[in-house]
Amino acid sequence: MNIATQRMILTLATGVLIGGGYIVGKQLLVQGFSPIAVSFVQVAGATLLLQTALHARGLRPPTDRRTLRFFAIAATIAVIGSTLLGNWVLARIPAGIFTLLVTLSPLFTSLLNAAVDRRLPTASALAGTLLGLAGVALVLVPRAQAVDAEQAVALAIAVAVPVLLAAGNVYRARHWPHGVPAPVVSAGTLGVQALMLLPLFAALHDGADLVRLGSVWPLLGLMVLITVAANVSAAYLQRVADSVAFSQIGYVIALTGLGLGALLFGERLGWLFLPALVLVFSGIVLVNRPVRAPAPDRADTQGLERIGASAR
Repeated sequence: MNIATQRMILTLATGVLIGGGYIVGKQLLVQGFSPIAVSFVQVAGATLLLQTALHARGLRPPTDRRTLRFFAIAATIAVIGSTLLGNWVLARIPAGIFTLLVTLSPLFTSLLNAAVDRRLPTASALAGTLLGLAGVALVLVPRAQAVDAEQAVALAIAVAVPVLLAAGNVYRARHWPHGVPAPVVSAGTLGVQALMLLPLFAALHDGADLVRLGSVWPLLGLMVLITVAANVSAAYLQRVADSVAFSQIGYVIALTGLGLGALLFGERLGWLFLPALVLVFSGIVLVNRPVRAPAPDRADTQGLERIGASAR
């Protein structure tokens, strides 16, 4: 399997898993569970499951200063952007509208990369990003116009979510721990997230809340399994894709949210869903297309041949 095919498969798998996780999380939030409780159980359960699997294989996260710094920064961005702010917004606006904002992360990722590198992304990456955005906007923009005033405030605040997701994409791509397997990185990052959320969870919840959480253990268990699979898949994708290619999962997340919403909640997709799907998939293919190295100049080639002949 070539690298482009591998990246496309991982992009689709990661996006579908994260999108499914949003739907399960939304189910818990509408039942009255707090974003802090849902977030803590999600990352703590995923950490326990993943660490147990790694321990059985004799693996554990490294503890050198550079790797610990990576875990801390990546976890902080994830906790603020996705776990806390994302769940807070998700509790106040429809899941489909929330995914509209997630799809802005590829554009913010391209802009952040351009700012850091002081250069524009490749033409294929830029075209693929815009195609994906167009595909999702085709379905979601009409839905975004239906929110009320209170939801509009939450929607405005939620713009920070794709910005933080983009920052996380860029940071992980540039500072990935050398030689550390993807599942180990996932376990370390999730573990730090759980430690960050533990004081908040302990301060805001009591024994009665734990009993209530126990009553929805099937949903919690499903969310934990999805979180483990999504994080491991994302970690593998991060190893083979740059930050712009990685960010394309945002488009898959959006369409997954819409598809599951139609399947589980009877929401109508509309006839625009199919062309949107085509645009998103085309965008992913473009972004993951291998970049060919420029052919050497003919004059340079002839010069090298003359040098080689002289050496002989």
